[in-house]
Amino acid sequence: MSDLQNIQFSQSSIDTYDTCRLKFKKIYIDNIKWSNDNQNFGSEFHLLAQRYYIGINEELEQGREDYILFNNLKKFLKREENMYPEYNIRYKDTQMSLIAKVDLIRIEKEKITVYDWKTSKSKFDKSKIEKSYQTKIYLHNIAEKFDVSPNNISLIYYNPRFDNYIKIDYNATDHKYNKIELKDKIVSIINEKKFNQKIGKHCSFCQFNSICNQEFISVDCL
Repeated sequence: MSDLQNIQFSQSSIDTYDTCRLKFKKIYIDNIKWSNDNQNFGSEFHLLAQRYYIGINEELEQGREDYILFNNLKKFLKREENMYPEYNIRYKDTQMSLIAKVDLIRIEKEKITVYDWKTSKSKFDKSKIEKSYQTKIYLHNIAEKFDVSPNNISLIYYNPRFDNYIKIDYNATDHKYNKIELKDKIVSIINEKKFNQKIGKHCSFCQFNSICNQEFISVDCL
């Protein structure tokens, strides 16, 4: 489909394609979206973090879940002048267009560190995260858009529930293979002819479940 040539691919869109191609079509080609998508604790926490790193101090009620997690975040990474929250990093060439929507980027003279906040109730699986499209796109776009060696780029995932983080360092070899993998993946999506439904556990949390499987869900759970 020619419309796919105009899509800025993100970690979310590629993951959606791998989960269910029909869902990908409805969201990214047919532009069918729900207004309440992503209204959950995670998005509220990300807003708190964004406001903190641009200099806004929030007064939260002690003992609440967001108070505890937010204080863990502030202890983990104090606010500094060279930090930019909710930063979009775009990349485009003749074969692909990619966007990385990072939670926070710290830009130093010869070093860049990207941070991503996770509020999941499950602990990190480092091997899985290292192989994720989120990691690959974030690191790829930074290496392409900033005048800094891939060896001086790192990505940190932090979960305030466990006050735990993992750090992923980048290098030129990783960047070379990331670029090949991402291009191959996006070219395959652009050339896709059939967007078939894929039945699985993910259907229970899909906003299109009522259309595909005649089962209704609450949009609030998405």
